[in-house]
Amino acid sequence: MTADPRKAAIAAAFGKAAPCYEEHAAVQRIAAERLAERVARLPLPPRPRVLEIGCGTGFLSRALRERIGPADWLFTDLSPDMLARCRAALGDPADSEFRIMDGEQPDLDGPFDLIVSSLALQWFRDSAAALARWVGLLAPGGRIAVATLAADSFREWREAHHALGLEAGIPAYPTRHDLDRLWPAGGSGSVEEERLLRRHADGLEFLAELKGIGAHLPAEGRRPLPPGALRRVLRRLERPEGLTMTHHIAYGLFRKDGARPRGVFVTGTDTGVGKTLVSACLARAWDAAYWKPLQTGLKDEPGDTPTVTALAALPAERVHPPAYALAEPLSPHAAAELEGVAIDPGALALPDTGRPLVVEGAGGLMVPVTEDVFIIDLIARFGLPVVLVARSTLGTINHTLLSLEALRARGLAVAGVVLNGPLNPGNRAAIERFGKVRVLAEIPTLDRIDAETVAEAAALIPSFDSVFS
Repeated sequence: MTADPRKAAIAAAFGKAAPCYEEHAAVQRIAAERLAERVARLPLPPRPRVLEIGCGTGFLSRALRERIGPADWLFTDLSPDMLARCRAALGDPADSEFRIMDGEQPDLDGPFDLIVSSLALQWFRDSAAALARWVGLLAPGGRIAVATLAADSFREWREAHHALGLEAGIPAYPTRHDLDRLWPAGGSGSVEEERLLRRHADGLEFLAELKGIGAHLPAEGRRPLPPGALRRVLRRLERPEGLTMTHHIAYGLFRKDGARPRGVFVTGTDTGVGKTLVSACLARAWDAAYWKPLQTGLKDEPGDTPTVTALAALPAERVHPPAYALAEPLSPHAAAELEGVAIDPGALALPDTGRPLVVEGAGGLMVPVTEDVFIIDLIARFGLPVVLVARSTLGTINHTLLSLEALRARGLAVAGVVLNGPLNPGNRAAIERFGKVRVLAEIPTLDRIDAETVAEAAALIPSFDSVFS
């Protein structure tokens, strides 16, 4: 057991609440489910090694085991009673270990492919230092997924205290932007947020729920309110319709930098933005191989594969034919339906190549491949960082930032953006600033498009090693 008095008090409070925790933890259950949904979309290796910090009675543990398949699990918690409840709820599985541990100071041997934690981070004294320690336990390319309370949590409780000139006695939880800055060096992270509203009959019921989950301790350095002051706060919270309390939940995903990737996936903010031209430039600049797994529109044109082959002057052995070649100029899903073709995304596998591989997508991120698989799902399946191609002209900021947001919400790595069209320094600066991304190159409008002009444009692109150094 920890010798830290504060940590000992936290462990004792949660231990006391363990028998009735799940009766009072509606918000904790929802946050764990939402976090598990995000984790399930991450491109994890086969049978990942997973560490959960602050497992509690097992909300997240159960949700993850249902979603990510075979894995080797290590479940930890500061409270022995909570850990025992989790172990019993999971049925003491053979693929799992259980350990009493302070998640802020993990005493473990890595590496782990995934570290997860739901609503534990807000109890730490130094969240940034804790996250840095967690990153040290990750394998290259490993991931962290967390849910934590954020700045607007318990807003109604704070406002009632402040109106009476009282301290609310709860921590100043971080904003989304505070959380963005917590991510350590050596990787990339993103944060999403939502507000869950919990209805109570009155303030007393809210306090009873906090006590029921063991979360009723005042913030460190604060004393509980005297009874008289507490009664004044509760009276101020009285409403005929009852009390609604805000829980502001932030979900963070982080990916540790890994070994040099096998290649990149080229996608666009829209169709017709220049993916094929940029793919040819990348293949020429990087002396790479090329693959377009899904080709449509062959009734009107020869397709992107022979185009890239000619523009990048690629030898035949570096060009891999499409897995599906369809006639209609439609999405892969629609074109396949018209031709009676069943696309099997699970059968798509990256070609073996001893050099960087440029994989070109079809359209943008949300183009359907099948009824329930989109281009963004293929990117996650392949595990390649993304080169996002965007127009340089008016409207590109919105389209580019939306695409970057979608990629980061899935925890997918972005190698950078390539802008295609007339040079526009303002749009480039805005995309780099607000998208927090590198613009790898700007390909100007070309008077003609042939192998010679592609070679000139390829000289604008940084080397593969420098992009991923």
